[in-house]
Amino acid sequence: MTYEERLEKAHEELESKGIWKSNYNPPLFDLARKCGYKTAPPHYRSFLSNFTRQALFFFVAWGCAMYLLVWRGSDIDASFLLSVSSTVALLFAFIMSVYYKFSAQYHHLSTWESFK
Repeated sequence: MTYEERLEKAHEELESKGIWKSNYNPPLFDLARKCGYKTAPPHYRSFLSNFTRQALFFFVAWGCAMYLLVWRGSDIDASFLLSVSSTVALLFAFIMSVYYKFSAQYHHLSTWESFK
């Protein structure tokens, strides 16, 4: 079974369980797929995988946005900026990873490997 067929079956299962499309096909996942990266939807990935991806993305996106919109004109040093950005990114990543893990368990989803 090809990646696209597995993904289609996973999306069908997620939709049949009443999970919103924006939750099982978030923009970051969609962007990764369009760039050629073949990965399972967030509900089918491990906690650590979701945590790492969410933390890295949010650290870069939120850190850059805050720097450009708020911190650029201030006298705050770089170590403070990095520590705040990393703390917020870790908190966001933890919350999102817990959501995906518990959502998968609550809805009794199959594993990614079972789509063959």
